[in-house]
Amino acid sequence: MKFLIFSLLLLSDLFAGTAAEYAATLNAQTDLNKAYTQAKNEKKDMILLLIVKEGCHWCDKMVKLTLQDNTVKYALSDTVIVVTDLHSELAKRYNATLTPTMVFIDAKTKKSVYQQVGYEKAGAFMITIVSAVDNLP
Repeated sequence: MKFLIFSLLLLSDLFAGTAAEYAATLNAQTDLNKAYTQAKNEKKDMILLLIVKEGCHWCDKMVKLTLQDNTVKYALSDTVIVVTDLHSELAKRYNATLTPTMVFIDAKTKKSVYQQVGYEKAGAFMITIVSAVDNLP
């Protein structure tokens, strides 16, 4: 039984996506500068920078379960999402060492207002979103 569970976990990790695949799934940007332009053009207040790592089971859950939840999608409707890999310069700029890491950025000032590390279910992530919005100037 332990072997079966281990095998299933290993297989699920093999199907975990890349930053580009997650960006496509979320209809998100992969370039922060383009996200700033999009936010300005669409009058959106916040950027959500999602930092992932290829093969990360928790990143996969964050994208496919939490960020695809209808309530979460609605709460993020005034947010531009950017997805990047843990090994990117952008991830280094925000000192990300674990995945998934979510950095909420004020689209106008371009400053980080809130950061969350680790997978969260939709309900808990809603609290994270509210906390980030509360930190906007």
